[in-house]
Amino acid sequence: MKNKTVFDVNVWLSYFISGKSEKIIDMIENNDVFFYRSLELMSELKEVINRPKFAKYFSGNPDEYIFLVEQVAELFLTKPVFDQCSDPKDNYLFDLAYQSRSDFLVSGDKKVLAVSVDPPLKSLSLSAFKIETGITEK
Repeated sequence: MKNKTVFDVNVWLSYFISGKSEKIIDMIENNDVFFYRSLELMSELKEVINRPKFAKYFSGNPDEYIFLVEQVAELFLTKPVFDQCSDPKDNYLFDLAYQSRSDFLVSGDKKVLAVSVDPPLKSLSLSAFKIETGITEK
């Protein structure tokens, strides 16, 4: 069974900055993780990854990381509906997770994780997601 998953931008960035992008491919191939992305997520990722303060963390062109997300995550078009996040700019994550019928919304943002979600969606930190899905990284 596929674990349908939405990664927040901060989770994607943590993999890119730590040089562990290959772990994302491993999740797909060995742990049945299926990723979704939206236009809003990609817009935020492009904006954040191109900030000057992140330039020192990337050995290559930031567009390579954008391309990776485009290759591993299915584009899902959403409608703005959700309005319960204390940071309104993060509501799109919940729209994506609910409308794509994802199992997991993974984030490092305390405001996102503080939002109460309805099952079957689970909103988890990356470490809790790994435990829940049995993912081990070396």
